[in-house]
Amino acid sequence: MIYTERFLVLYGSQTFTAQEVAERIWRTTKLLGFKGPVQAMDDFSISKLIHEEFALFVCSTTGQGDEPDNMKRFWKFLLRKNLPSNSLVKLKFGVIGLGDSSYAKFNFVAKKLHKRLIQLGATPILDLALCDYQHDLGHDAVLSPWLKNFLATLRNYFPNLPTDTIKSSFVPRWKISLIKTGSHENGAAFNEDIYFRNGLKDHFLDTSYFEVEKNIRTTDETHFQDVRLITLKVCEDKVLDYKPGDVFNIRPRNSKEDVDDLFEIFDTHNLDIKPYYRLKVEQYHDDMPVQEFFKDPLTMYEIAEQYWDLKAYPTQYVFSLLALVSEDKLEKEKCLELSSAEGQEDWLNYSRRPKRTILEVLHDFHKSASKLTIDVLFELFCSIKPRSFSIASSCLSSNGTKLELLVAVVKYYSKLKRARLGLASNWLKSLQNGDKVYGWIKKGSLKFPEDKDIPQIFVAPGTGLAPFRSLLQEKLYDGTANKDVLHLFFGCRYKEKDFHCKEELEKMVEDKQLSLYTAFSRDQDNKIYVQHKIAEVSNELWHLINNKGAYIFISGNAKNMPDNVRDAFIDVFNTCGDIDMAEAKEMLKDIEKNGRLQVETW
Repeated sequence: MIYTERFLVLYGSQTFTAQEVAERIWRTTKLLGFKGPVQAMDDFSISKLIHEEFALFVCSTTGQGDEPDNMKRFWKFLLRKNLPSNSLVKLKFGVIGLGDSSYAKFNFVAKKLHKRLIQLGATPILDLALCDYQHDLGHDAVLSPWLKNFLATLRNYFPNLPTDTIKSSFVPRWKISLIKTGSHENGAAFNEDIYFRNGLKDHFLDTSYFEVEKNIRTTDETHFQDVRLITLKVCEDKVLDYKPGDVFNIRPRNSKEDVDDLFEIFDTHNLDIKPYYRLKVEQYHDDMPVQEFFKDPLTMYEIAEQYWDLKAYPTQYVFSLLALVSEDKLEKEKCLELSSAEGQEDWLNYSRRPKRTILEVLHDFHKSASKLTIDVLFELFCSIKPRSFSIASSCLSSNGTKLELLVAVVKYYSKLKRARLGLASNWLKSLQNGDKVYGWIKKGSLKFPEDKDIPQIFVAPGTGLAPFRSLLQEKLYDGTANKDVLHLFFGCRYKEKDFHCKEELEKMVEDKQLSLYTAFSRDQDNKIYVQHKIAEVSNELWHLINNKGAYIFISGNAKNMPDNVRDAFIDVFNTCGDIDMAEAKEMLKDIEKNGRLQVETW
């Protein structure tokens, strides 16, 4: 049954994850017989929302509870005071929030949007979905059952909705065809950026063109981890404008080894897909437009290198697609099991926990991989998401011509005993002086006080130092660096191996511009971390926080550090403030609520 009703799917996303979730929902509604666009919220003519009857909104939260760039105009319109309270009385809706519970304002934007839509007379079909990236299952832990319930509730309005179509077919977003001409010699200008070639721009992004000026290892060669200080110089006739705490976004590329592996898989299974073939992408559905950078044909090598994420961990949806094309009984059954709700634990153990990549899955399920088509491949691979890095330099000190990144190169071993390499960090490591890259600057989540006399306490293990280095450089530049105001707790493993920017920081201490407290966890038998250093100077910290109104900033790995540091400050309040633990916890909560405790983790 084809319904004439539109089913609108709108997204607001900083990392493009919300866009992919929105497209996934669009596929489902398409299979159910609905029609209707999937769009960024700011691309939708919001004045027409009063005529819509059914809509889903997918949104992420940025900064300290801020809406994403491609949702700002939409949200500003909804907040108009002159909008009648029955403006959206026709609308039945659902809101899906994509968040991270390690942040204080978890899914704040989704909560605000849900509440505002109700205030304007809209009716929620289901309570909002608060997805949490920190869950073992990622966003799917909430998203999958919520969508199932949402569609079940939707049957109250459309009792004849089909039930089994989703498992037996899929809806391709676009019409994909291969132009099988050329050869390796004339096949590709492989270094051109597909997103910004020929003057292309994303209307939500203020993108700049950079050249790598330096790419220096900051850790000792004998240290287990390679950390890079990368200097990028803007190439265009443009002056950068960024503040301490701002972030730099960049879209990485797959390694040559992974790209070659993909084309070997194609060759092994006699799939007629060559690196030099050109890919033509055309609009297939009225409600799913083709992205601008696809308008001109791209080589398959460019798609493999810059668009498909070859290091992604396959979702359950990936296995449902493999089951759809597979002609091997055993592999098909296994894929169906891994894609089912009942097989979620098996999927976790096979895919997510060992960090198995999509390429490794194609090797494991090689009989199913031999049946892949270009249409299915475009659904199988997710796109490479931009990565965000805190800027580690002051804009003022370079007159707006440069920025620096402090990047830990990710390499570890899972139980598969194979090296797991972070896509973005290893790509950045590979960049040579003179290489050209595109990137864009965004406001970060950390907001430093403007009053130069307010004390600031920074807690920064490892590369968490980056945003604070930016601030310290700015204070040095404008002559306001003062040891009574700036207090840095820095932690690493060894003083002589991974003490980032050691000379800079020690020079500031020598010049009485910084109070520095260092924790080198492996330089002695008992491990010492930043929280232990906080305990050592608890009286001084209590004075700064309670009497001087100090701000606390925490930056670094999201695993255990932030909670351990929070607990250390609660102990400071408990012991030095002579208050009980319940009051100490409440005090920390109040400080965070008022913006005097801010956390940036990853």
